[in-house]
Amino acid sequence: MTRVLQNLRGAIAVVLMVLVTLLGFIPLLPSCLIKLLSPWPALRRPATRVVLWVAVWWARGINAAILGMGRSRVTYDQQVPDDPNGRYVVIANHQCWADVMLLCHVIEPQLPFPRYFIKEQLRWLPVVGLACWALDFPFMQRHSRAEIEKNPALRTQDMETVRRSCAVFREQPVSVVNFAEGTRSNAAKRKAANSPYRALLPPKAGGTAFTLNAMHGVLDGVLDMTFAYVNQPEPKFWDVLCGRVPQIVIRVRKLDVPADLMVGDYMGDADYRARFKRWLEGVWAEKDIEVSALQDPRQPGTRFENTPASPS
Repeated sequence: MTRVLQNLRGAIAVVLMVLVTLLGFIPLLPSCLIKLLSPWPALRRPATRVVLWVAVWWARGINAAILGMGRSRVTYDQQVPDDPNGRYVVIANHQCWADVMLLCHVIEPQLPFPRYFIKEQLRWLPVVGLACWALDFPFMQRHSRAEIEKNPALRTQDMETVRRSCAVFREQPVSVVNFAEGTRSNAAKRKAANSPYRALLPPKAGGTAFTLNAMHGVLDGVLDMTFAYVNQPEPKFWDVLCGRVPQIVIRVRKLDVPADLMVGDYMGDADYRARFKRWLEGVWAEKDIEVSALQDPRQPGTRFENTPASPS
């Protein structure tokens, strides 16, 4: 009976999220149409502000459903500056679909609303895909090694997407988020990638390097965000919604990126590329120690008590 009630709780959370999304679509659609069709920047700019307002309140509603129904205790250890007009890059690991929404919960309203590197397929997701386009999210193709070998021109396609998006982001407050692993980590994916980490996939350094290069000169900081689902080595979004994940730990710290890594030719300079990869892999090695320890099911359930009442 307990599991039935948990599943009912998850189903209610899904219904609430669908309702929040449908409500958000009412002001979203006309704003997106204005941005798409208007030849006048004077109209497109306020339309973008309306889309951003909808996105902020949509994220708050979705997080209320996730945390209200799932009842996970979210433990924060954060160094988030109070700078809603700044420009930041956020580098994060990816364990579960809940990461995407919880990231909004952590940084908003202290920092600007996040823009994510997201998969091209999500462009066609109803309502959400439209909002992502209107907010200038970079849609990444993420070609396979075989595809790139067949057509080498694909190698730089995602990097051009990053450049175009960051050219827009340089002119507005923004938190650019890169889930550097490129996908959610699990045991099968780690084995396929021959990952040297216990809980994480190897980070893809190119997207992070290109973002830092493209935002150089206007960037106010680089943040490292770590997600860990306590005692859950393979966290599932459905389990979070159903209340089967009692504690989630989110840690944020400001990264001191070496000055010589902030600017460089990642594609053309082998030395710069090697140095950037070593630096990011070092960040990932530290993160892996934290995540693997917290998600180990053999350890006690609550092991981190520095918990503010709210991230906001």
